[in-house]
Amino acid sequence: MLPSGKYCAYLRKSRSDLEAEGRGEEETYVRHERTLIELSKRIGIVISEIYRERPVSGERISERPEMIRLLQDVEEQKWTGVLVVEVERLARGDTMDQGIVAQAFKYSDTLIVTPMRTYNPNDPNDEEYFEFGLFMSRREFKTITRRLQSGRVSAVKEGKYTGNVPPYGYQRIKLPGKGYSLEPNLEQAPIVQLIFSLYTDSDPGKRKGTALIAKYLNEVLKVPTMKNGRWIVATINGILRNPVYIGKVRWKSRPQIKRRDGKSRPRMRRENWIEADGLHEPIISEEVFNKAHEIMQSKSHPPAPAGKISNPLAGLVKCGMCNGAIVLRPHNNTPDSLICPRQGCRNVGSYLSIVEEKVIHSLKQWLESYRAEWEQNRPESNAHDELRIKAQQDALKAMEKRKKEYVEQKNNLHDLLEQKVYSIETFIERSKTVEKRMDELDSMMEQARKEIELEEKRAEAKVQIIPQVEHVLSVYFETEDPAKKNALLRTILDQIIYTKHKGGRWSGAMDKFELLLYPKISKNP
Repeated sequence: MLPSGKYCAYLRKSRSDLEAEGRGEEETYVRHERTLIELSKRIGIVISEIYRERPVSGERISERPEMIRLLQDVEEQKWTGVLVVEVERLARGDTMDQGIVAQAFKYSDTLIVTPMRTYNPNDPNDEEYFEFGLFMSRREFKTITRRLQSGRVSAVKEGKYTGNVPPYGYQRIKLPGKGYSLEPNLEQAPIVQLIFSLYTDSDPGKRKGTALIAKYLNEVLKVPTMKNGRWIVATINGILRNPVYIGKVRWKSRPQIKRRDGKSRPRMRRENWIEADGLHEPIISEEVFNKAHEIMQSKSHPPAPAGKISNPLAGLVKCGMCNGAIVLRPHNNTPDSLICPRQGCRNVGSYLSIVEEKVIHSLKQWLESYRAEWEQNRPESNAHDELRIKAQQDALKAMEKRKKEYVEQKNNLHDLLEQKVYSIETFIERSKTVEKRMDELDSMMEQARKEIELEEKRAEAKVQIIPQVEHVLSVYFETEDPAKKNALLRTILDQIIYTKHKGGRWSGAMDKFELLLYPKISKNP
């Protein structure tokens, strides 16, 4: 018999489970849930919570939100044991992930209960069995992955198309036997040819850049993208770079690299791709394709060093028309500008130096007004802050009281299950409802705590903001490093909204723009 306490279950689908469901077999979670509930009845315990991993979760712990939540609860010693259909469901990632899982269960003294065996991670024999099971799971996963990757590489070398979604201009077709190829889409293929034609026109006066091509497709031809959206520069660039349009197929042009801080998909150099002649018909000639690449290379410029800030207003200025980020556009012969890069936005750019000067001037005006208001209304302002914070704290206490009621309600459900008033199916359904309400309440409580913390910081900032702003104003233009300027502004500003309706170097409107500054003490400008 297992020790008394609280037990939960963890469910995760494997690749073979998804394939079985595709063949029409029973839904995996239903089958595994039934197996673990029957196990809990047999060994005399009650499952208090079920963690269901989303079907598309990855191999790493960082890609499995329910596993992250489970490990947090295990480390906090919330559970006496965790039920799984097999230990391999807990960790199939690399050695580090497996070690994280093993240590979490070992240091919290949490049991792992399966239909075949119960593992006590602090028993040397059970620990060895458990770690061996994780090792064999990882080995099997690596073997499957290598086989899949090898199959894709072989398919590319045979000229087959291995992607699930065809590129714009093509549609995917099934080949006799195994694999897929492409054939031109009669509606989209002419658009691809038009894009290359506009970009590579021999007459420089008629040639269009990627931004003008996107605008032409959106506003003149009104042609939607593959996903029925608007054309943007990145989409046009992707088409111009893709060798599929000259009859090629490729693999590993943008490999998915799994890092500890998340996945990334860096663009590889073409010579590092796996590329072969495809079985499909080309839409574009190699001559036109190569000419497009020559034009792109001539317009390219080396990226800024990673982590280097060249714009003192980076991340602070938002567009007042589309709410996008205002970015720096460097120039060779004229001063650098701030612009909204979003296609179709009518917000007019301005020289960075002019915007920068106006930000500092506006801060000086705001400081004078704020200092006068603070000296006049200091006691009353403090009283209002205290009343507002107390009201939020009272609301949080009410939610905490409601949380205790939900916990009692959940415990009553367990009693009804043990008394056989509820069937297992009814108990699980009622538990889901209570858990959902508790999750929603937890989210509300977390938001309330953040708002209280924010209000407390604002109340404190009202006392400290005057010397902070004075310091920024006194040293800002003495500072040459844009990154240090940016850091100074971030100590006193949340964001800046920039709006300019009229442009033109000779219109007299170079400084005719509107700035809304949002100091950190308030949500209001």
